[in-house]
This record gives sequence, structure tokens and C-alpha cells, in this order.
Amino acid sequence: MPSEITMPQLSDTMTEGKVVKWHKKEGDKVSAGEEVADVETDKAVMPMEAFESGTLAVIAVQEGQSAPVGAVLGVIASAKENAGEIKKNFKPSGGSPSSAPAPPATGAKTQAAPASSSAPKPQAPQAPTGAPKPQAPQAPTAPPKAGGSTRLSSSQAAPGPAPAPPQKRCDYDVIIIGGGPAGYAAAIRAGQLKKRVLCIEKENLGGTCLNWGCIPTKALLEDGAFVRKIRTEANARGVTVGDVKVDFPKIIARSRGIAEKLSKGIAHLFRKYEVKHEQGTAQLLAAHRVKVNNKEMTAEHIIIAVGARPVELPFAKFDGKQIITSREAMNLPQQPKRIAIIGAGAIGCEFADFYNALGTEVTIVEMLDNLLPNEDQEVSVLLERSFAKRGIKVMTKTKTDKIEKTPGGLKLTLSGANATTIEADVCLVAVGVTGNVENLAAPEAKLELFKNRVKVDHKYRTNLENVWAVGDCVSIHFDSDSSMAGYRHPDLAHVAHHEAVKLVDTLASFHEADHETIDYRFIPGCTYTHPQVASMGMTERKAREAGHEIRVGKFPFSASGRALAAGESEGFVKLIFDKKYGELLGAHMIGENVTELLAELVLAKKLEATEDEIIEAMHPHPTMSEAIMEAAGVADNRAIHL
Repeated sequence: MPSEITMPQLSDTMTEGKVVKWHKKEGDKVSAGEEVADVETDKAVMPMEAFESGTLAVIAVQEGQSAPVGAVLGVIASAKENAGEIKKNFKPSGGSPSSAPAPPATGAKTQAAPASSSAPKPQAPQAPTGAPKPQAPQAPTAPPKAGGSTRLSSSQAAPGPAPAPPQKRCDYDVIIIGGGPAGYAAAIRAGQLKKRVLCIEKENLGGTCLNWGCIPTKALLEDGAFVRKIRTEANARGVTVGDVKVDFPKIIARSRGIAEKLSKGIAHLFRKYEVKHEQGTAQLLAAHRVKVNNKEMTAEHIIIAVGARPVELPFAKFDGKQIITSREAMNLPQQPKRIAIIGAGAIGCEFADFYNALGTEVTIVEMLDNLLPNEDQEVSVLLERSFAKRGIKVMTKTKTDKIEKTPGGLKLTLSGANATTIEADVCLVAVGVTGNVENLAAPEAKLELFKNRVKVDHKYRTNLENVWAVGDCVSIHFDSDSSMAGYRHPDLAHVAHHEAVKLVDTLASFHEADHETIDYRFIPGCTYTHPQVASMGMTERKAREAGHEIRVGKFPFSASGRALAAGESEGFVKLIFDKKYGELLGAHMIGENVTELLAELVLAKKLEATEDEIIEAMHPHPTMSEAIMEAAGVADNRAIHL
């Protein structure tokens, strides 16, 4: 049967909208989920998507004309129907398009064409490539009047569409599964937009990041650096100290206290924005349906934000005492004398830094060529040198083959460039993470997964209607012709946060959020070792491999007055520019507090600032940030202090 496209209500205050542009002509083929028109509301211009596939048989409201909410804008004929006959038999309502909408023709399905960012109306998301197409629910049809057609003739008054049978309202506008950086951000944003929100979290609000990751580890790293500086720099700074003793449990307790305080802060924000919170393990039953604590709940939209957990080595299962994850590493009952760390990504390097600063003997083992393998090679090499100076044993190009428990602790058998055995009291395994998707969805829900993560497209749509996923639990599948095709989704809290807020804004039609796409090629990344590492965009090697003609500017902190005054002259700022246009392609920094400098370059990239504009932006003196201006100057032979 034909499907009518009607004017959707895209906000609580919207009473009518204007058709700005039709993307299809009468007679064109239309696919479910495809954008068919742009509608101007009282807030923004939003795209509308078709619920059904078929042929656009009728355009009832032309470009530039306005129509009230619920008015018929067009009609889609199914594949088995004759579009010409439907157009011939279509009877427009009396009056102009701005008048009250006509009721549907006999047998036609009435449905508001959803903006791809509409929250109140259920919409049929376009499934990720290779995923089965979701089935959109049909809106109830108006019962026919005696004599056949329900449509009034042009000579009759048209008070509005025939009333549809009442539908049960969902319990919530949005249910969010997970209360980490993605989940709680989505919940708070939806609450700010006056949606009825439920956030389900099985542990403490804040997820891994706030409770067992980003925040408490930074507290540990700061305390470790404080101890190290007292031990190694006090004399040079004119300070005499006695024997420095470390109270390990007290250091751990401080980090736990910070995590607890911030988790309570999220609970306060939930109350402020009227977000309901339930502690428990949720399971997706189907589109719009969730079960938690033996209760079933419904929502117009469900957002999955369940995060990820550490990957085990197949030959060394986690026991929480000797073979541990980062969670146990920040909460050990006593400081180990020896720790082996497998994996030299951000987590592995940060814990190596912390335990070394407190006096633990640290060995870090990495299969690839360098520490922080994803960073620019010059940065990785300098970090390795810095670690070696501090007594951290770095074994790159080395594989761990076996971990055995011994009376004295653990014995690791290694192969590769450093084939040997080493002993340790505990072994931290930090080789990556995997999605928390076990029992996430009931089998009958048929939620599609990919490599133990939730499969989504670039708009975070799963294969189920109005079920979305963001954060570390997702595997994004970009179109093959996308500029981001082949890019791996980064497991970072700030990425999860931005995805969640963007998604909620999109669903609520806020500020044309759907028109902006996160560019995963330029995600900022930070590692809080000492020296710190911060980067964004292409490394020098990748820029050359991509065929760019580049200019590279590198400015050392040893030439920075502010860095010398702080006693932090180790490191540099390295910027990579396109030679022709001066476009910033990459930024790579190592040094004290460079993680705080990175935001300037993120903003510069966002605003498409060029090499010249970075040089000409006045940087205050004396600051570490001057190194950014000077690095850009080096690339263009305009640096003053080098």
C-alpha cells in the first residue's frame, strides 16, 4: 500500500514547517532511510528520511511552501504499485499547503517522514553495510468511512486528519545502557533537552574512566612525579630533604577518594537534570525494549554505551592478584618490588612511569618496534630514552610466550629481540580492550556485532530500529568512499563523550547536529607519562606515505625560557603542514604538560587555521605554548628563537 510522507514535529514548539528542498522528483526511486527532503523548522533546517522503499509518486507540498505538522507532503508507492495511478487518484486537501492536513487516502499508511535527527518519532535507521535492514513499524491507518475513501472532497471542510487509534506511550524518551563517559554524557544532555531519561549502570556512575581509568590514574601519576622530583631534583633546587618514605596505601586512597567524589558529582547532575538512574545489568530485548532487575521498560530510543574491558592473554588468565589488569594495578594492597608490564601503549607506559617513580623495579615488554607504537617515531624514541635514564627496562620487538607462577612470584618467557626470562611479583597485561557485549542483547533481539563490538554506521545506528551505540563498545563501519574508510574507532573517553552528546543532539534536532560528522582522522590523544605525550593527526611517516608534500617544524623545549625556568627542558613540539596550502596535518609533542597545549592545535585544526595564522597568533610570554608558534615558524623559516 502507498506510504504518505507527513510533516514531522521536530521540536516541542513546532506547529508547522517549510519544505526547503526535495532531493527526489516525482517518479524517482526511494530507499528506506534515504533523505528525501529538507524541512525548515522554527530552529533549523533538518533532513527527512523515508520510512519505506518505493517510488515517489506524489509531491503534495512544493519547495518554499509551508505546511502544518501532520500535513501530507508526498506519497511513496511500493514496488508492487503503479506510481502513475496513485498520482492520478491522489486528491489534495482543500486550501493551500499551509491549511490543515488532509486525512490519508484509503489504505495508505500515514507516517511522519523522520528527520534523521528527530527524537520523538520512531525512525527506521539505515543499517550498516552488510547488516539486515530494520523493519519500520507501520503507523495505524485511519478506518475508512462508509463508501470507501476517507479523503474529503475539495468542496468539504477539512478539519484535519482522521483520529488514529490511541497508542501506548513509551516509558521513556531515551534509555541509556551504561553510565560511563558516553552514557552519563548522553543522559545529562538528554535531560538538559527535557527528555524523559533513564540511565542504567551496573557499577558506579562514571564507568571505567572516572572510577578505574582516566581520573584515578592521573592522581597516581601526579603523586609519583611529586615523589620522583623530591628525590632527584630537590638538591638542584636548593632544597635539602631527609629520607623520603612512600605511604603506598595512602597514595592509593587519595586516588580512590577523587574518583568517589566525581562519581557523586555525576549523581548530583542527574538529579539536577531529572535523569533517572537505576543500578543493575540491562539487557536489550528488542527495538524499544530493555530489561533490568527483572523489570521490562520501553523507550523511543535506546543508546548502548557499555564500554570495554581489558583483553586477556590466552595463556595467562587474569587472577586479580599476580596477573592483573589496570584496575588492580591502581588498587594493589601493597607496592610490588618488581612489576612486568606487557604492552607499551598509553596504559602500560603510564603504569611504568608511576611504579618506577615510587621505586618499583619495572620491565616493559612490547611486540612492536617502539613504545607508544601509534605515535610519531621521534616522540616514541625520546620517551624510550627518558625511561631508560630513569632505570625502566624497555624491551621492544619482544613477545611474551609464557607466564608461569613460581614460589617467588612470576616467571615470563620472552622471544624476539630480547629472548630471555624475567621474574616479577606481578604482571600487568595491557594489550588492548574488547567490548562489553556478553549478554548485552537477548538472542531474539538479533543485535548485530562485529569482532565483539556493536556494529554501527557513521551515524551510530545499529541494525535495530532506534537502537544506537557509542563509545568504546562500537565498531564503526564507514562507507567505502568515505574519507575515514579504514580508520579504527579510537577507545578514548573524550571520543565517547563527543559521540554521545552529538547523537543526543541529533535525535533532538538541536543546532543541526546531524550535519556535523566527527573526523576520526584528527582525534587528539594524550599519554600522561613524564614527559607527557600529546598528538593529533598524521605522523610524519603517514603524511609522506599518503603522498603529501610537507613542511615539518620542530622546536625543542631546551630553547624555551619558560621550560628552562620550570626545569622541564626535555622534549619538543613537532608540527606537520601541507606545503602547498599550509594546512595543519599533524601535531606531535613530548614534554611537561604538553597535554594542556594540545587543545590549541585541535581548535586550530577545527577552524582550519594555516601555518601562517598559527605563527601570527600572538602567544603570551613566557609560556610553554610559545613552542607551538615557534615550531610553525621553523616550518616556514620564520622562527625567532632557533
